[in-house]
Amino acid sequence: MKQRKEIDHIPLDLTVEILTRLPAKSLMKFKSVSKSWSSIIRSQVFIDSFYSISSTRPRFIVAFTNGIFAKREEKRLFFFSSSHEGHESSSLVTNHHMTIPCLSVCSNPASRCVSVRGFIGCSLVGGFMVCNPSTRQVIILPRLPSRRAPDMRGECLGYDPVDDQFKALSLISSRIPNNDSVEHLVLTLKGDKKKYSWRQIRGNNNVPPYSPLTMKVCINGVVYYGGWTPKVNMNPVIVCFDVRSEKINFIKAPRDVVGWWNDSILMEYKGKLASIVRYPLACFHSFDLWVLEDMEKHEWSKQTCEIPFSLWDYVGGFQLSFPGTNKVGEIILAPKILSRYHLQPFYIFYYHVETSNVRRVRLEGIADDESFRHCYGIGKIVCNVYISPEHVENIRFL
Repeated sequence: MKQRKEIDHIPLDLTVEILTRLPAKSLMKFKSVSKSWSSIIRSQVFIDSFYSISSTRPRFIVAFTNGIFAKREEKRLFFFSSSHEGHESSSLVTNHHMTIPCLSVCSNPASRCVSVRGFIGCSLVGGFMVCNPSTRQVIILPRLPSRRAPDMRGECLGYDPVDDQFKALSLISSRIPNNDSVEHLVLTLKGDKKKYSWRQIRGNNNVPPYSPLTMKVCINGVVYYGGWTPKVNMNPVIVCFDVRSEKINFIKAPRDVVGWWNDSILMEYKGKLASIVRYPLACFHSFDLWVLEDMEKHEWSKQTCEIPFSLWDYVGGFQLSFPGTNKVGEIILAPKILSRYHLQPFYIFYYHVETSNVRRVRLEGIADDESFRHCYGIGKIVCNVYISPEHVENIRFL
C-alpha cells in the first residue's frame, strides 16, 4: 500500500513525462498499475504525445509466415521488431511482438504487410486485416461483396492526416456484366466495428477506365499504385487516391515503372514517390531508381545503381524485396523468403545511392533457432517475409 501511495503522489506532469519515454509494450502492462496511470495512458493527449516522440525513433517491423501451404489450423503470422542501428552496426536484435494464428496471407507479389502510422495492413486470401503490434489489436475487415469474377485487384491501408482517419481501400473487378472497369471500395476504420462495411467511393463511375497492376504505397495522405489506361499495355500511369477526398487522378509514368506488373516496386524515397526497376526473375547486378520529381508536370528522374556480386552470397535464391529506406535515405534490400532446409542467418542490406556502398546487417531472432523452426514447421515449405523499415509505435486503438 505504501508503494502504491508513493506512485500516486508523483507529480502528474512528471508521471506523463516518464511514461512517454517508455516502450509501447511496457505501457500496455503499466495500465494495470493504477487507475490514474491507466487514465493517463488511455487519454488522447497522451496517445498523441507518445506518437510524436515515437516518430523520432522508428523501428523495423519484420513479419513472416510459417508457410503459404500449411494447414489452416497450423498457420501462423509472426511479428518481430527492432530499433534502428547505428551506422556501423553489423547486427540488430529483434523482439517478438505478437503471433496471429490461422491466417492465410496473400502471396501475391503486389501484396505486403505495410506499416501506416503504427498500424499494419495485411492482405489475406479473400480479405484484409489491420493490426497494431504495440497493442496487439487485430481487426479482420468484413468480406468484400461478391462479384462476377474471382479477380481481386488488391487492397491497402491509407491514412488521412487532416481528419486523423484510417481507411482501407480495395479494388475489385466490376460486378456489372460485360464491364471491365474497376470498382473502388472504401471502409473507414471508425466507430462500432460490428457496423464496418465497404462502400463505393463517391464518383466511382467518373473514374477513367484503367487496369491496376502494382503494389500500393501511402505517402502523406495519398495512396499510389501503377496501372495502364485505358487498356492493358497502352498508357502507363500512377493512380493517386486521395484518402481524405476519395478522389482519383492519374500521373503519367515511364513504362518501366509499371512494366513488371505486380512485380513492380513502388516506395517512398526522401519524401517522394519512387520506383525500383530491376529484372525480378534472376540475380540482378543493377537497378534503376525512378523518382517522381514534379507531380504537376509529371516529371521523373532516373539513376542506375550498381550492386556488388558478393551480395548474392548471403541470399537464398534470387528473390529480393525493396521494402523502403531508412532515415538517411539508404535503400533497403531484403530476402523475400526465409531459408529452407538449412538454418541460416537473415541479412538485410543498405544501399547508399550517392556512394554505391552496400552494407550488410544481420537481423538476429528471425527464425534462426532450430527449436522455433521445428515447432512451427518453418523451412518445410515457402515462408514469406514482409518488412516495414519505418514503423512507428502507436498505442492507439481503432
